[in-house]
Amino acid sequence: MAERSLEEQVFAIWKTWRARAFYRFVRRVILVVGRGYLRTQVVGVDRLKSNGAFIIAPVHRSNLDGPLVNSQCPRIVRSLAKKEMFPGGMGTWISATLGSFPVHRGVGDRRSLTAAIDLLKRGEPLLVFPEGTRQTGNKVGEIFGGAAFLAARTGVPVLPVGIAGTEEAMPPKAKFLRRVPVSIVIGDPLLIPGGGNGRLSASERNVFTGQLRDAMQAAMDQAVELAAARRGRTLSGKMRGHERG
Repeated sequence: MAERSLEEQVFAIWKTWRARAFYRFVRRVILVVGRGYLRTQVVGVDRLKSNGAFIIAPVHRSNLDGPLVNSQCPRIVRSLAKKEMFPGGMGTWISATLGSFPVHRGVGDRRSLTAAIDLLKRGEPLLVFPEGTRQTGNKVGEIFGGAAFLAARTGVPVLPVGIAGTEEAMPPKAKFLRRVPVSIVIGDPLLIPGGGNGRLSASERNVFTGQLRDAMQAAMDQAVELAAARRGRTLSGKMRGHERG
């Protein structure tokens, strides 16, 4: 028998009850840590609780971003992850059970795009980072057109998401999680023009991608304002405590 491809292995893992149970367990742990330790505040969370498929399009500042956002959705959220996240054995099993699907970066990976389209057509939520890799700061720069392409092929809405605090809570190469308040803002869903008949021109996709970038920036700005206000209240409370002491 021919050896199964990595993609086939991931699909097989997804079908098992152990994978679903592990996902639910990890989701509960992330919710507890997010609410209790990071004091995560979420605006627009009901948009993650709608039926049917949608694309979640967050800014990307930390490895915390995906888990924290996905944990707010009551359903399993699938996501595209770099192939290196599937090293084989238990490593591949864990990545797969967390909803990830391998992407071969740097090459035209039709298998990943086809899998993403199939997942959306099956009614499953999908997380895509339009910025690609992790960025820094509060400004959303140029983003890739993957979300627009998938929306055009499937007609599903795209949810822009801004996140503040995760870059400080868990910067690159950090060994420990810092207790920094996190604010997440889930913006209004964006619908592709024409209802997703798959026939958008390159210029039309570029326009939609620009609209998504603007919506992500608006959500990011709101998240940053909320986080700053919360830190200000925390600092003020500490100062009052010192004065009483």
